[in-house]
Amino acid sequence: MGPARLCFSRRPATTLRADYRAIGSYAWEPGPPLDCPITALVGDEDPVAPVDKVAAWSGFTAADTDLKVFPGGHFYLDGITEEIGDVITAALGVRV
Repeated sequence: MGPARLCFSRRPATTLRADYRAIGSYAWEPGPPLDCPITALVGDEDPVAPVDKVAAWSGFTAADTDLKVFPGGHFYLDGITEEIGDVITAALGVRV
């Protein structure tokens, strides 16, 4: 395995560890709603983040919320990365 491949393969693990540290130390405090739109993506059979819970993100913004529901469970995005990318680029207003 070359140095570039080795570096790339370590990056997801490093990012994942940082995510878990952030989750472990985060304490939400109520505040005013955001003034930016939210695009929320969820699998229709996700036992960890059910559609109704993800839809509740709309309460955290004064702007629009776009809920995208895909078939599948918690790892619904496996195999549809191009479609997910299209949703994200559209939400950000990016032209590719």
